[in-house]
Amino acid sequence: MTLDLYAPAVELAAALRRKELSSLELTRAYIDRIEKLNPALNAFVLTTPELALSQARAADDGHGGALNGVPVSIKDLISVAGYPMTLGSKAFEHMEMPVDFFPVARLKKEGCPILGKTNTSEFGSRPTTEWGLFGATHNPWNLEHTPGGSSGGAAAAVAAGLCGFAQGSDGGGSVRIPSSCCGVVGLKPSRGRISPGPVVGEGWAGLATDGVIARTVADAAAGLDAMAGHLPGDPYWAELDGRFADTIRPNGRKLRVGFTTTADAKVQGEVAELVRSVARAVESLGHGVSEGGPDTGPFRGPFQLIVVSGIASLPIHDESLLDPFNQLSVAFAKNLSASDYVRAVDAIRVHARQVVSFWDDHDVLITPTLPQTAPKLGTLGANLDTAGDEYMEFVAFTYPYNCTGQPAMSLPLGMDSAGLPIGVQLVGPPRGESVILGLAAQLEHALPWSARRPTSI
Repeated sequence: MTLDLYAPAVELAAALRRKELSSLELTRAYIDRIEKLNPALNAFVLTTPELALSQARAADDGHGGALNGVPVSIKDLISVAGYPMTLGSKAFEHMEMPVDFFPVARLKKEGCPILGKTNTSEFGSRPTTEWGLFGATHNPWNLEHTPGGSSGGAAAAVAAGLCGFAQGSDGGGSVRIPSSCCGVVGLKPSRGRISPGPVVGEGWAGLATDGVIARTVADAAAGLDAMAGHLPGDPYWAELDGRFADTIRPNGRKLRVGFTTTADAKVQGEVAELVRSVARAVESLGHGVSEGGPDTGPFRGPFQLIVVSGIASLPIHDESLLDPFNQLSVAFAKNLSASDYVRAVDAIRVHARQVVSFWDDHDVLITPTLPQTAPKLGTLGANLDTAGDEYMEFVAFTYPYNCTGQPAMSLPLGMDSAGLPIGVQLVGPPRGESVILGLAAQLEHALPWSARRPTSI
């Protein structure tokens, strides 16, 4: 077959099973493409060609999962045993752990060669990928713009055809935000679907989870299958019931779908209109559609308190090495008490019950992923006096579903007049990945995006 590095991961895996190409050939092609394009993008901050090629040889000789032999990237917030895990921070640039974090161990078992580590904002605290240890990642659609964050390196890598799919993490939108900015699919699974272990107890009081960034809905489902699971003693478990890859097949179910373009943020006109056009498309597919959504505003203060507390809990020996935004966060957290933290967690849990009750009468909620398309680098959050408010407005549609623990995904369903991608978010009921994956597959067929390619690389 002709080697297409933009081909969906599931198609590459099928070609590997048919012996139409080898994982070694595919992995070498991605390594060559990274060497060529990464200097302009800064998506990868560490490449691991020796590891990837050895894994590719094993994939060609052995048996793995459904994505056996398809190369993947890992965000630099989680550990690949024996390689640096810097957390995007000068304060941790020499840190290395002897253990694979759970998603990495699962991907190794799946047979996916690991190409390297992708860029992130420091500690994943900014929703753009800049000002961290490795500097800014550039958006493949326009190099002057951010790819979003904090999994910006991962999304840029997928959009630029530098890997088959990517692991990311999402504590307030960090898988969905860059997926929206870069025109790819980003899936944040349910709380407890992917273990945070074996070293991390829970990320940000359960707000954070690992997730998948991919080119297609089928790839996102297969990537979730590859990483899902839990360890004994995990604080949250979402039990598996079959393969997510099977849930994208048509089942004839008619869904009750709500949509809203309202949040604590000003929404660009082109973004709002796309959401409305997607709602019309969903209705034309035979689903029931109504306008409205839950009130998520009360999450804001407690969410911010938990995040700054999580950052301050890290073993930071020299705060002067931190991004100034995180220096402010740590200073703020020092004035908080344990009681403040418990009250914030309780406030989120109590209000989550009210928000989730929206799904008593709905199956899916459609929203913008972001209120705007990708800003220019060096703009959003550049002023520390206003950065916190700017960021909370930017993530107004994503972070609430970290608070509730519901599955949510961003789909690249449109482009703005400047040629930048627009993402639309689907939010499912608790542990309802199958519901949103099924609807996402229908939308992918009705409003296809696979022919779109970045124009700046």
